[in-house]
Amino acid sequence: MSFTGQILLSSTPNVVLSYLDSGPPKSSESSYETIILIHGNSFGNAIFKRLLLFNTQYNIRIIAPSRRGFPGSTALSEEERNFFIDDKDDDDSALNARKEQILELRGVEILQFIDGIIQRLGIPPIQNHVDNNNAEVFRKGGIALIGWSLGTTFTLAAMANADSSLISEEMRERIGKHLRTHVMLEPALTSIGLPLPPSTWFPLRDPTIPLPSRAPLFTHLVTGYFSYSKDALTNRDLDTVLGTIVPDISRVPTIYTFTEAEHAEIVILTPESSIDLYLSKVLRRQLRNAYLKVCFDGQLKTSPALKNMRNVIWEVLGDRSYSLVWPTFWEMEDDDEKHGEGENGRLFRFVVVDGVNHFMHWDEPEKTMKVFRNILDAS
Repeated sequence: MSFTGQILLSSTPNVVLSYLDSGPPKSSESSYETIILIHGNSFGNAIFKRLLLFNTQYNIRIIAPSRRGFPGSTALSEEERNFFIDDKDDDDSALNARKEQILELRGVEILQFIDGIIQRLGIPPIQNHVDNNNAEVFRKGGIALIGWSLGTTFTLAAMANADSSLISEEMRERIGKHLRTHVMLEPALTSIGLPLPPSTWFPLRDPTIPLPSRAPLFTHLVTGYFSYSKDALTNRDLDTVLGTIVPDISRVPTIYTFTEAEHAEIVILTPESSIDLYLSKVLRRQLRNAYLKVCFDGQLKTSPALKNMRNVIWEVLGDRSYSLVWPTFWEMEDDDEKHGEGENGRLFRFVVVDGVNHFMHWDEPEKTMKVFRNILDAS
């Protein structure tokens, strides 16, 4: 059984986020872990529905908000929508300040949602279990914040703004008692504020494709299964990997497994949701700063909201996902090595899941839940 609800983020203006909720696992209604999943563009939070069936088996409560502009949640203001659609001069200082403010607001909204969920649903806080020598043995309870695809821009914005003046100290303390780890599930380069390589063909930005067809074409291609040679991945052969744009015929693309009702619920291509198509381009500099702050700013890690998080960010990707996840993976591998001065695993932990695509949580929900369970156990 699953539930739906709404969290009021602000009364002036009236802003709500709706959410899906698996409810507490039947195996343990007072001692369990929680994952909060932030969806990407073009696909709403219903894409996570199949995970909800496994909450008891893995002792994980699953909560998936619908971001602003998606069904059940408040749309962005007209001023904000126009801001994204209009071209801007990136060297304008006042304009960049407004961009920073917009990204801060999106991050704060995620933090407000987490706090609202904690208070409304009584989410179990982190409990540290120690041995006779007072050494930590394992942890129970708490929240893993997971951003999928473009959703990682919102989880990064939330983390980067844990010290925002828009967050009260009481809220920071509540979140800090619960927030346990951060997972980036299949981010693209644009999610961490980097441009697409020049050789990239991307349907959403191809001017030769009629504008009304770009998003529908993207939703078909991104759900495919792609095959890459071991040499191309080992050697980081960018041209070969990015040139793999035709899905493999060995498995049906995810979108063709949807029923008509599921397609209507999951694939969201509306004027309100289409702002996502501009976000990573318009806020590129601000997204890059958020990523760097979350990864490298030691001062941020002292925020009360992040006090119980391990100093590790997880990245998870499927080895048959669409090509844009691989350059991000390599970029983060390099950042990890640079940060650790040659020692791997100090900044990031990587999980490459065999045989799955960008929609592992739909096509392989049990395998995906096992990955999340393993991450929580290691966090």
